[in-house]
Amino acid sequence: MRVVPLLGIAVAITTWLRLPRMRIEPALLGLVCWTVGNYVFGALRWRAVSTRGQSWRWYVRVFAEGELLGMLTPAHSGAYLWRLRQLTRAGADRGSAVVEIAADRLSSAVMVVVFALLAGFTVPHRLLPDAALGIGVLAAVAWVTRRWWQPRLALAERPDPRAVGRAALLSGVYQLGYLGFVLGLIAAVGHHVDPLATIGILGLSQAAGLIPGIHGAGPREGAMTGGLVALGMPLSAAVAAVALGAALTWLPAVAVGGSGLAARAWRQRAGTVPAGPVRGGPVPAGTILAGTVPVGTVTR
Repeated sequence: MRVVPLLGIAVAITTWLRLPRMRIEPALLGLVCWTVGNYVFGALRWRAVSTRGQSWRWYVRVFAEGELLGMLTPAHSGAYLWRLRQLTRAGADRGSAVVEIAADRLSSAVMVVVFALLAGFTVPHRLLPDAALGIGVLAAVAWVTRRWWQPRLALAERPDPRAVGRAALLSGVYQLGYLGFVLGLIAAVGHHVDPLATIGILGLSQAAGLIPGIHGAGPREGAMTGGLVALGMPLSAAVAAVALGAALTWLPAVAVGGSGLAARAWRQRAGTVPAGPVRGGPVPAGTILAGTVPVGTVTR
């Protein structure tokens, strides 16, 4: 797993250094926008549809930990499995946890479709079939999921529809942060594109992300690269921008999610007390089962 981020960083640096015009400052500014949008508003979007009532810090921490695991697994599946595990450990039954994660993803997908439709008139005509395909894939996934899980989750807790609406608005803030990141990456490689058309490309790339792939070299990155080329960027610059973005997203993932996982592991180790009788001295009375060893005897 360690090879994945290193490979992405190597590709980004190698491609980026070959460009005649390059600046890292716009990419770093865009990374700040994406980090706030993803790790703060993404976690608040989840909290909006949650029925657990945990503090916002709990959602931010678990969300960040899941994001790091998701970047290491195909189709970001590790993030959803981690969040499901933490929800069940917090007292939710499995059915309610599945509904909660599905509602979170639905609110995100709704805003992706809205942004793609708003930008539809500025997307190049040759990409319109891809846009229709992406929206169709999202609708099909939602329909199949509903038909499959509805009878199995009849008794599960469900979020209020108004909560899903609030989550969709928070997802819109995340999409704006993502847009700022992409525009920063494009400026870093010395190019400019229409921001409104870029919103449509974001929607297409996120729809392509439904197809399994690894972070930095999956269908989402391929769709983003093709979309930037369609907007007029040279292929080398588009590849460099996408590769640079995939590499930079590891920085907050490791810093925020990695530190959370490390702290969790440290707390678990610190809370573990070795069990068993004391060797070579008196055995405390509270540790002896009645009728087994007389209190005060010494075990050798």
